[in-house]
Amino acid sequence: MCGIAGIVGKINPRDRSVVESMNAIQSHRGPDMDKVCEFDGAVLGHRRLSIIDLDDRASQPMESSDGRYVIVFNGEIYNYKELKSDLKKQYEFKTESDTEVLLAAYIIWGKECFLKFIGMFAFCIYDTRKQETLLARDFFGQKPLFFHEDNDCLIFASEIKAILTAGVESIPNYETWSRYLVSASYDDDDSTFFKSISQLLPGEYATWDMNNGFYRHKYFNLSKAVGRNWVGTGEAVLATRELLGNSARLHMRSDVPVGLALSGGLDSSTLLACLDYAGELNEKLECLSFEFEDSISEASWIEAATSYHGLQSTFEVFTREDFVNDIKPLMWHLEAPIGGLANCALAKLMSRASQMGLKVIQDGTGLDEAFAGYRNHHNLFLGSMIAKNDASAKKYLNEFADFWSVTTNEAERLAMDELENTVTSIDGTIPVRVDLLNADFKSKYNGEMHKNYSTGSKLYDQLIDYLQTRKIPRNTRMKDRVSMAYSIELRLPFLEHNLIDYALGLPEHYHFLYGRTKSIIREAMKGYMDEDVRIAPKRSIQAPQGEWLRGAPMRDYIKGLINSESFGDRGVFDIKRVKNAYREFCTGMYENSFFVWQWINLEEWFRTFIDSDSTKEISPLYN
Repeated sequence: MCGIAGIVGKINPRDRSVVESMNAIQSHRGPDMDKVCEFDGAVLGHRRLSIIDLDDRASQPMESSDGRYVIVFNGEIYNYKELKSDLKKQYEFKTESDTEVLLAAYIIWGKECFLKFIGMFAFCIYDTRKQETLLARDFFGQKPLFFHEDNDCLIFASEIKAILTAGVESIPNYETWSRYLVSASYDDDDSTFFKSISQLLPGEYATWDMNNGFYRHKYFNLSKAVGRNWVGTGEAVLATRELLGNSARLHMRSDVPVGLALSGGLDSSTLLACLDYAGELNEKLECLSFEFEDSISEASWIEAATSYHGLQSTFEVFTREDFVNDIKPLMWHLEAPIGGLANCALAKLMSRASQMGLKVIQDGTGLDEAFAGYRNHHNLFLGSMIAKNDASAKKYLNEFADFWSVTTNEAERLAMDELENTVTSIDGTIPVRVDLLNADFKSKYNGEMHKNYSTGSKLYDQLIDYLQTRKIPRNTRMKDRVSMAYSIELRLPFLEHNLIDYALGLPEHYHFLYGRTKSIIREAMKGYMDEDVRIAPKRSIQAPQGEWLRGAPMRDYIKGLINSESFGDRGVFDIKRVKNAYREFCTGMYENSFFVWQWINLEEWFRTFIDSDSTKEISPLYN
């Protein structure tokens, strides 16, 4: 886990010092080593956070045994031992690192190597002989990779602020901002909120050289998985359990201490159970959890999950004052809209983990998106069954109503509404207020989504969209930044492409057995975790964001923001309507608070990256 940076193409004498500055502003990503190397046609930099093979010999930039190829790599290849066993007959290894395994895999297998990796990665491999550059990013965008292309060079880095440090001008991308405000979609294509800076997409690699320029290639397509696994439910349960356990086992490979971020939900509790199932659980594993001050608490669910395995969790309390104080430094680290209150709280949890001496934290993200865990997934499945007059629709309707504690009439309304709405939150509510935007600004968004999956299943189209376009890439950006702000490697064992490929190959209704979301996961974990946690419905509201945005001290902060001269001068919002909407919001009129959160994100982003010099480092979120 590290930070990478580089300039390839026409190299100037000052470029070494430029890459050194790029490295410096990403120092939080790799405090253990700082190294920059020059090659013919390239200057490559690396900040190292040592996790596997702590010896200096595993430092980067790393050259191949014949000196032709050089790599800078951010991430982990968890199955590196197995791959190394296959490669050692053809490659002479000098280290015990996964970095060298990745480099050897590319040299021996070429671009076929990507699908052999189990891991998270963003890397550059430079061919010094041909002066060609290869950039690649993992299946679900767990690790970031940004770039700016000039006529005669390519500048790349793990974070955008490093590219700004290289002299690239910070200009707002108004089309991206408009899409965010109109459709609540962001991190969903190769654009960023900066006009001249792009990102490599999940499951993508790219090649660049001075003669041919930049060419993208997709190496991973989830659509091909749909409909593959028409097996019995018993076989599906056993296969899912084995895939979960194997991923949990591989993700525990580390030469430094590992902890677990634990909420009271099914996903992180499943991760805890899978570690136990895989024989990787012991009393030394530190579990960490956060609570919200005087508000929603998952403590009873967390204690139920940990006590089942003879463990307990360390709690960190996130306060309203933390919320106000977080926003500015979080924006500097995230470089794009902050996802919400839970992301702010996760940052404070990473601070506690750092104080405890942990360098790796496991996180249960991914099961909801792969195994249809959200309420809107259940709505969509039920709506699809009703719309096509499926013979089992009545049974599914009754099971839905029982699981979510609603009447059958309400269940049917929710299901059919889901088929009509194109912009909904995971709880089925509408998050945006397009009526608050200036007409000129609103017109910058053409209304088209950048990805359109057509698998023949509305449910699987949405799951794939969540996994590779609209949700997981957004979540992984935020999780990467808030963890790396404290030099902590955050691992996501359930974003393992073989596991997700299997999930999407199952028949739709396998995800809703007995009327429960994520039912294959629940069945796979029967007897391996606390029973109440295993069968509990998804709790959609897990943070008091709406409550906190209405009350002190956030109310004064928001009033100051929307009344500020800078907010009015952006030309984005109809200020009179915004002020009226906030008055109504404070009375409890609106169920979803996201549109208020959008105001904060836009204004703080502009203040950080446009009104100020963002290349001057901001202090950490918490000391």
